[in-house]
Amino acid sequence: MTHIDPDLLKIGNDPYTGQRSSPEGKYDAIFAAMKPGQSIECEPSEAGSLRNALHKWLQARKKDDALEVRMQTRYHKDGRGRVWLLAKEQKLKRAA
Repeated sequence: MTHIDPDLLKIGNDPYTGQRSSPEGKYDAIFAAMKPGQSIECEPSEAGSLRNALHKWLQARKKDDALEVRMQTRYHKDGRGRVWLLAKEQKLKRAA
């Protein structure tokens, strides 16, 4: 458990804004730069967390209806993890 020194604490009068101090996530720049069909290379242990973050990022921007996220913890060529951004397959309409 971390010790907090009470002598270093200060009382302030800043108004509560109701917003996080960093409205953008730490992955926003890389997620925004991705195009469908591209992947992020990562450590195998990071693939699940990045998949979840990209999925939530798509949901927050209402792009999850056209795009989806897939991952592999160990890609066959180099053993590193991959997280793909893919366009959802459009279903063929059958003639009635």
